[in-house]
Amino acid sequence: MYACDADERLVESELARFNEFSDVFLQDTSGKTKLSENQQADLLEAAPKLQPLLDGFGNLVFQIPGCAFAKNNKIMNLTRRATGLLSLSRQRVQQAPTLLNALREGSAVAMWKKAQPAAIEKARKEWCPPPGQRSPAPDIFYASEDDELSKEWLVCDGTTLVAKHGEEISIIPPKNPPLKFRSYPRKLYLEAAENYPDNQVQRPPKINVD
Repeated sequence: MYACDADERLVESELARFNEFSDVFLQDTSGKTKLSENQQADLLEAAPKLQPLLDGFGNLVFQIPGCAFAKNNKIMNLTRRATGLLSLSRQRVQQAPTLLNALREGSAVAMWKKAQPAAIEKARKEWCPPPGQRSPAPDIFYASEDDELSKEWLVCDGTTLVAKHGEEISIIPPKNPPLKFRSYPRKLYLEAAENYPDNQVQRPPKINVD
């Protein structure tokens, strides 16, 4: 279609409609929206299908400055806005698979974190000795690594070992230890953490979108 052959009022209307559509599309796929995660995922999944529409409309917008109605200030203002929105919308379409991956992974990580307290309590009951009994060395019953690569080891005596990404292990004593609580030597805590099998460390899920 040759833009200059179109009715001036139709061109103005179509530009306004496209700009409104693009504004909504960019907002609803920005991560800062009231849409549910499922609705955002649906939009991002369908985003690549917009490429032919953007290419076709982009061709029309490119022609407008050479048309007679280019003297219409309103049309030219809408055209300039459409040009900017076309560029942003094309970028968003290209980013859609990455954004969809981040959205789904963020949801999965949130669910994983929500499940951690129950998983920790289950591991404590299954692994730790009855109250009053003391193991010869620190007994780690649960270890995890968060999405920022910080590790945490939970010891049956209530001690927590923490290693933030790139930093040494720090030892955090129990918050409310029993009256007869006796901690282990620091060396034994560190050895327990260092010897804990890496394949048993619980980690948040990773999701890849094909």
